[in-house]
Amino acid sequence: MSNENLIIKDWRSIDFSFGLIYPNVYKIGMSSYSIRLLYHLINSYENIACERIFLPANIKFPASSDYSTEAVLRSIESKVLPREFDILGFSLHYENDFKNILWILDKASIPIRFQNRRNLIIKENIDLPLIIGGGPVVTSNPISLSKIFDILFIGDAEINLDLFFRLFRDYKSRKISYSELLNKSKEIEGLFIPSLDNNPRRAVLKNLDNSPIPINQLSVKRSNNTAIFENNFFIETNRGCPYQCKFCISSFHNSPFRNRSYENIIEVIDKAVKSSQFDTISLIGSCVSSHPNFQQICEYIINQGKRLTLPSLRIEHITPEIIQILESGGIKTITVAPEAGSDSLRYAIGKKISNDKIMSVLSQIGNSQIRNVKFYFLIGLPNESEKDIDDLINLLKKISKLDFDNKSLRVNINPLIPKLNTPFEKEIKYFLKEESNKLIQKYQKIEKELKKINSIKIKFMNFKTIVKNARLQTLISLGNQMISDLLIKYYQNGANFGALRKAEKSFNFSLDDYLLQIKRCYSPWKI
Repeated sequence: MSNENLIIKDWRSIDFSFGLIYPNVYKIGMSSYSIRLLYHLINSYENIACERIFLPANIKFPASSDYSTEAVLRSIESKVLPREFDILGFSLHYENDFKNILWILDKASIPIRFQNRRNLIIKENIDLPLIIGGGPVVTSNPISLSKIFDILFIGDAEINLDLFFRLFRDYKSRKISYSELLNKSKEIEGLFIPSLDNNPRRAVLKNLDNSPIPINQLSVKRSNNTAIFENNFFIETNRGCPYQCKFCISSFHNSPFRNRSYENIIEVIDKAVKSSQFDTISLIGSCVSSHPNFQQICEYIINQGKRLTLPSLRIEHITPEIIQILESGGIKTITVAPEAGSDSLRYAIGKKISNDKIMSVLSQIGNSQIRNVKFYFLIGLPNESEKDIDDLINLLKKISKLDFDNKSLRVNINPLIPKLNTPFEKEIKYFLKEESNKLIQKYQKIEKELKKINSIKIKFMNFKTIVKNARLQTLISLGNQMISDLLIKYYQNGANFGALRKAEKSFNFSLDDYLLQIKRCYSPWKI
């Protein structure tokens, strides 16, 4: 395996170093556009060296029980240990990666709690990296992470990185103290300082053209075919979502909806085709098909002789013309998210697409050369009845009778995770002790009805684990500072479900009581 387009700087001539961390394994981290963008943005500063660090495979929790050496955490570019960086910046996209952050700090012999690091820096004059973080999970609710990080970025980072780096350069050159660094950071829009409990406004990049898409993107050359998105060229077409489905953080935490200009996208494609070695272009965005020039962008990419990959498409945007274009580009799978099986439930969550429309579009896809469809559904929605579950099953049964091949309908079903600062933040019903088994029963019913249908491939397994993971995600999504303490204890106990129960017991914590507080309009964080 060889990495291409690495940026390796001479550490003897830089002002400071930045360890960019995606708290999961390399393959997943390099499928993230955020890592490519941040790597490019930070390294665009001549006197800052930014290098990547990923989670090693097959780790054990906590790090004290993992007998691999600290060397497994060396940076990709210069093999530098995390503790040797001036800043460690975590990009956090999924709640279940929380424990991986703690493992990385722990394995690197960096105190997990910011208060412990602060004491070492101020009282004992010990150099430690500044621990910062950002990403969708952080913007949604930074409070459950508040005992760990020095600084958290709320919203878009592009507009405040420069101010923050100027300030940190003053700290690194000893012009200001650690305490002054934190105090001055709270004046920068979008920066939350947990130790100061300030109330930042979410930073919003108004014009997406001002976020530069890296032309020479990181890529990996492998001797086998295990890469998924590592060799793709990523183009972010838009941010946010115009539809405001009530469960979706992108609609509410990343608003307003913004499209990159068609001219900018075409310019990037032209430059990339001339200067980069890649076969596939991936369009990135919460709702790429809402771009006013979506069809033209797809056609342009295909006319350049490049393969095209797409995230989930809005069902009503899939027209015969779009299907024909995707066919010509060799697309083998279309991803859609009906979310529910009935019109009434789907409309209630803000997704105003009828079953008739879904069947019409799926019929067109079934008659095309595109042979696979990936579906995303939610269960545990507000006011969901047994009939709604029956409707979901019946919808899929109807779709299965269309012209699709064996195992070509790939069905993913996830529990609703209530997200703070969305209309569904109080929808905690199925994570109360007396109700949680009902989610498992819903899964069992769906599996029983669908598993014998040849064209359907069920992508959800081990229902108890799914529900337990959803419970943990809910805890992080809705958590306050006390939850931050509880999660640290959970990690220290082994970061498994038994460890979470032990942590709850040691804090005399009742999930039911906490969730009922949320139900009664308690909120630990308001954007």
